[in-house]
This record gives sequence, C-alpha cells and structure tokens, in this order.
Amino acid sequence: MPSGWSAVGDQTQSAYVRGGVDPDDSKDGHSSPSGSSSGSAVGVSAGYAPLAIGTETDGSLVCPAGRAALYTIKPTIGLVPQEGIVPISSHFDSAGPMTKSTYDLAALLDVLASRDPSESFTANLTGSWSDISVAVLDPEQWRFPAAWVKPVDGAEAQIIREIREAYDIIKSKAKKFVDNVDLISPDEFTVDGENSEEVITLADMKRSLTAYLEGLEESEVRSLADLIEYNIQHADVEMPPHHPRQDTFIKSQNQNTSPEEYERHLAHLRRVAREEGVERVLTTYGVDVIIGPTDSGLTSMATGGGYPLCAMPLGYLEYNGRPFSVSAIARKNQDDLLVKVMSAWEATFPQRKPPPQLANLS
Repeated sequence: MPSGWSAVGDQTQSAYVRGGVDPDDSKDGHSSPSGSSSGSAVGVSAGYAPLAIGTETDGSLVCPAGRAALYTIKPTIGLVPQEGIVPISSHFDSAGPMTKSTYDLAALLDVLASRDPSESFTANLTGSWSDISVAVLDPEQWRFPAAWVKPVDGAEAQIIREIREAYDIIKSKAKKFVDNVDLISPDEFTVDGENSEEVITLADMKRSLTAYLEGLEESEVRSLADLIEYNIQHADVEMPPHHPRQDTFIKSQNQNTSPEEYERHLAHLRRVAREEGVERVLTTYGVDVIIGPTDSGLTSMATGGGYPLCAMPLGYLEYNGRPFSVSAIARKNQDDLLVKVMSAWEATFPQRKPPPQLANLS
C-alpha cells in the first residue's frame, strides 16, 4: 500500500490498517509488518536505506515503526506541509521520519519542518528524564482488540510484562511519574451510533482525494468515482486475492454528510480527544506526556486531537522475534518535547536491533 494511503482498503479488516497479524500467522510464526508505511519501516530496518519518510492518518507511522524496531514521530498536524501527500484528511494526515536513532530522526525532522539551524530538533537530544513528567497507561487495558491483532499464547503476557518493567525504570528517573492514568477511550468517539473519526475520514477522503487526482498532470483517473471504477476494471492487478475489496473507497463515495453533520462530528471528536481526553489527563496530573503501548487506541487519540505521537522500540517477542514498542503523546506543537522523550528512552534502554527476519540483510 503506498505511503499516505493508510486505511484506504477495507476498514473492517483492521489488521491491515492498524498493524495486526494475518489470521493464519500462528501457523508459521510470521507477523504483519503493519501498515501503511511498512515499506518505509522495513526498508530502513533491513538496511536498504539509513532513514525514510512515511505518512500517518491513524497509526501508519508508529505501528510499522514499532514492528521494525525504529524511532518515528507523527508530527503535530500542520508542522510538516501536506503538499504531495496522497491525502485522506487534512485534519489527520502527516508525514514523519522513520529512523534507527533519535539523532537521525531529529535531523530529518528539521528538514521536513524547514527548521532553522538555530531551532534544530537536535538541541533536544538530552538523553535525560530529569525534567520530564510522565503519565503511563495500563498495558492490559490499552491494547488493540483481538479482532485487530490475533492474540498468541505468551506473546501478550510478555508485552505487558516488559512494558511494566520499562515503566518502573522510567519511574526511577523521571521528574514525576503517574501510573495507570484514566485517559478516555476512543470508543467515546461514537455519537448517535456513528464514529466521528470515521465520518470525518470518509467525508474528507472523497473531497481531498478527488482534488489531488484532479491536480495530476497526466492521469485518466480524476475522481474517487474514477478510481473505484478503475480498480474494478483492473481487478487482477489492483485488488489482490488476499484483499480483493475497496469498501472504504465505496463507503466514502456513497457517504453524503451535510455541513452541519460534519461540523457536529468534528466538534465531538475534538472535544473527546482534547478537552475530555489528553488535555484533561495532562492538566489533572500535572504531567508533560502520556506513554502507553503503541498497538493501542493511543494512535486514535493523536489523530482525533491533532497531537504529535512518537514510537520507541522496546522488546522482541520470544514467540517469533517480532519487535514491539511504546508510544508517547504530548500537547500540540510540543514535538520538541517528544524528541527529548525519545532521546531519554534511547539513553535508558538497550540499543535497538534489527528483527531476526531481517538480521542477514542489515
């Protein structure tokens, strides 16, 4: 799936969107590299490139980075220009760096954000937790459901155990530490039986993707409707047997959201993710960041609120060697703070290593 096209397939098969495993993975021990920036992530982890740029709408940077043992950040919406990104939603889309080290991440983020050298993100590579106040999420509660990530005996327990061990280490080093904070769930995005993030995504996709296609110099595909028809006419190459559907495109094309409904859903999404969600926790507990499992609803909280979100490599499953990670979320425009958090993480925990499946390539 091309970068920037996260969730353009069938949202009901969320394993392909949110980083789950294929239904038959337990038979051969393999795991999905996640989506949608998995190509960028695997390429860097395998040593084909020293760094890469991916895009995220909801989870498409942090989830594949987590499964490739990389550092990444989904910047605050608007920090990195959206021009040139195949769009889903201007409210949610962002490009970000995917790297093996925090220095590489900060240097590439300077380029993406057109930072002046005097304001370089590299200035935040302190390697210290001493001035960072941290709240953490319960890893038993904050994880993708079984419909998205197939549980494997022992793997889930290992992830929870190692995340808790990491929390204990951070607790001993951070300026302040608050355990198991009560961040509201993305389940609360639903209003009147509809998920507000999905409503906004589908409404924006039809408008934004059509505008993008209309602006191409050479293309016979000029609208979302054209794209749907093109995929049908070229199903042998555009709709592979393992995923032969374009349900999200069709839902977007068929959805007719009035301006009043659109604004109601956007306001609801912002209120839940921001005032009732991230802002409430940060203010109530007097902390700077919230840390939790990457494979969790934290990705949607960042999407709903327009917040920066990063991923940091933690461990490797005994089951098959697949990496897993944690993420941190901060207030809007506090990308510098997340770079500092990633730097502290890198200085505290063992050096990342390539997944064993890629070890001979990197």
